[in-house]
Amino acid sequence: MPESIALSESAVAVLRFEIKGWKARNPGRRSAAYRELAAAGIMEPVLGSDVDYRFTEEGMRCREAILEREEERIERERYAPPDRDLSKPARELLRRIASGRVEVTPENRPVFRELMAARIVMLGHSFARGPESMYRWTYWGWKLRSELLGDARESA
Repeated sequence: MPESIALSESAVAVLRFEIKGWKARNPGRRSAAYRELAAAGIMEPVLGSDVDYRFTEEGMRCREAILEREEERIERERYAPPDRDLSKPARELLRRIASGRVEVTPENRPVFRELMAARIVMLGHSFARGPESMYRWTYWGWKLRSELLGDARESA
């Protein structure tokens, strides 16, 4: 499979569905994604059908690796890398959350907001605890956490 082909998000979603064996009720709605997968050599049309596709031999062999590569590429392109200019409290909180789970409290919420503004974590809401009561790493925050912590250690 050529490494230079970049699949669209809809083609990656259809590839994921096909790998899991999930069939569409109306496969005609996915025809553009199937054509894209066929052009990439991953799938091919079933003879005698306008909407049914199947994996090519090479596509069947490499389908998991292709899906992983394309999901990774899409996530990398989705967000900008984090800012590295953080306050001392934000660097300390970053060090703590990298070591383990830290609860979002009213006292540390402004510092979490700084990490969110720097695109390192995303704050979320929960029914039980309310707005901005939980966090998760962004793609780039997680990937670059050791570098960000290295920066935090250098500035400390």
